[in-house]
Amino acid sequence: MKKLTKKMLWVHRYTGFALSLLFLFWFLSGFVMMYKGFPYLNKKETLARAEGIAPSKNWVTPQELYLKHNLVNHHWESISVVSISGRPIYRLQDTQGKFYCFFADTGQKVPAFGKNEAKRIVNQFTGNKVKIAHIEKMTELDQWTPRTRFLPYLPAYRVYLDDHKGTVCYVSSITGQLFQKLNTADKIWAWLGPIPHWIYFKNLRIHTQLWRDVVVALSLVGVVMCLAGLYMGIVRTRRKKGNKWAFSPYKKVWFKWHHYTGFIFGLFTFTWILSGLFSMNPWKWSPSNSLSSQAKKVWQGGKLSPKLFSISPGKAIANMKEKVSELTLTRFAGKPYYQIQMASGTSKLLPGNHQYAPLERLDNQSYIQQVQAIHPKVKVLRVQELTDYDAYYYNKHRTKPLPVLKIDLADNSNTTYYINPKTAKVAMKYENTSRINRWVYHGLHSLDFPALFFRRPLWDIIVIILLLGGTSLSITGLVLTWKWFKRKVNFR
Repeated sequence: MKKLTKKMLWVHRYTGFALSLLFLFWFLSGFVMMYKGFPYLNKKETLARAEGIAPSKNWVTPQELYLKHNLVNHHWESISVVSISGRPIYRLQDTQGKFYCFFADTGQKVPAFGKNEAKRIVNQFTGNKVKIAHIEKMTELDQWTPRTRFLPYLPAYRVYLDDHKGTVCYVSSITGQLFQKLNTADKIWAWLGPIPHWIYFKNLRIHTQLWRDVVVALSLVGVVMCLAGLYMGIVRTRRKKGNKWAFSPYKKVWFKWHHYTGFIFGLFTFTWILSGLFSMNPWKWSPSNSLSSQAKKVWQGGKLSPKLFSISPGKAIANMKEKVSELTLTRFAGKPYYQIQMASGTSKLLPGNHQYAPLERLDNQSYIQQVQAIHPKVKVLRVQELTDYDAYYYNKHRTKPLPVLKIDLADNSNTTYYINPKTAKVAMKYENTSRINRWVYHGLHSLDFPALFFRRPLWDIIVIILLLGGTSLSITGLVLTWKWFKRKVNFR
C-alpha cells in the first residue's frame, strides 16, 4: 500500500507539473465556452442575406450542363444553385472537395472572382450599409479558417469593413461564396474561449491528424493525473477531533486547500477531462452520427448526378412567393429533387425531373423503405413523428429543425434514425456505442442532461459553480507545482 501510494504521488506530481497550467486555461476558457464558440458564419445568416435567385425558363438545365462539359467521371458531394451579381451559378463540389462553377444562364465556366467582385459580394451581403476599408488576398489558411474544409475556397479575399466593429468578410475567388465573417469582439472571445480550450492554434489545427493526436495525448495524461489525484485525496484523508469538517492532514495552506478542492471537485474534473477525451472519438470506437458513404448511396438510390435533372431550376421556382436564396440538388430513393431554401430559413422539395409530380412532403412509408434498404431483413420497431426534442436529437439554441421522423430498428445495435421530412435527409443516426458516447461526452462535458439542459438559469448556476471549483483546484495545484519547481532548482 505504501509503495502504491508513493508511486501515485510521483505520478500525480509529475503529470501535475506538466498539465497544471493547461488545466487552469481549460477551466477559465470553459466560462467563455458556455456562451461563446469559435466564430463561424452560420447557414441561417447566409440564407437570410443571400442574393435572391430570379426565376427564368431560359437556364441551362443540369442535364444539359452534364452533357456540355462531359461531367461523366466525377463523383459529386454537393450541387447547388446560387445567384451572384444577378447571375445564377451552378456550384458543384466533388468528393475530393474541389469546386466547379458554371453560369446557369449560359452554361459557361465561371472565371475566378477578382477583388472588385469580392467587394460587390460583400456590399450585397451587408446591404450596402458599410463602406469597405481595404481588401487583401489570402492564399493559405489563417487563424480564423483553421480547418482543411476551407482549403477548396482558396485563394480568397479578406474584405475589411469600415465599421466600428472591425468586421472582416472572407470571399472565395473560386466560388464567390462569402464563407466566413467575424469582428474584433468575436476574435477576443475566441482567444479567451475556444482557441485555448480546443488548442485551436492555426499552425497545429490545420494538420488535422496531428492536432487530434495532441489533444488525445494531453487528455490521456490528464486522465492519469486526475485518477492519481483522486487516489491520493482519499488515502490522505484524516478526520480531526473537535472539527467534523476538517479531514486534511496537511498543515500548509496550499497543500490543505488543494486537498479540499480536489476532494470536492476532483471527480468533476476527472469527468470533464475524460469526456474531453471522448469528444475526439479516440480509436474511432464510436460510429458517426451521419450516414456512411455506402449508406448514403443506398439512401439516395444511387450517386448524385446532374444528368438526372431535366427541369430547369429557374423554372422550378417560378411559382415561389418567398425569396429563394439557394437551390440544392438532392436525390432520394433514386428520384431527383430540388431542395428550395428560402431566406426565411424554410425549405421545400420540388421534383427535378418531368416524370414526377410536385408534392408537399414525402410520405413516411418512403422513408421506412429506404431505412430498410440500408438494413435489409431488419424489422422496424417503432415510428414516431417528433414535434419536440428528445434526449438524443436536440441542441442548445433549439435551432435543429422540427418535426423529425424517428425510426427505431430491432437490430443488435438498436439503430435509430432521425429524418428531416422537409429535406428527405437523415439528420442523425444513433447506435448503442454512439448513445454511450453521447452521454459520456455531451452529458459529462456539457451537463446537457434533459432534466437540466433546458432549465436556464439553473444549468448556468450549476456549471459556473463547478467551473469555479475546478479553477480553484487548478490554481492550488499550479501554486504547489511552482513551489516544488523552485525547491528543485534551488536544491540543484
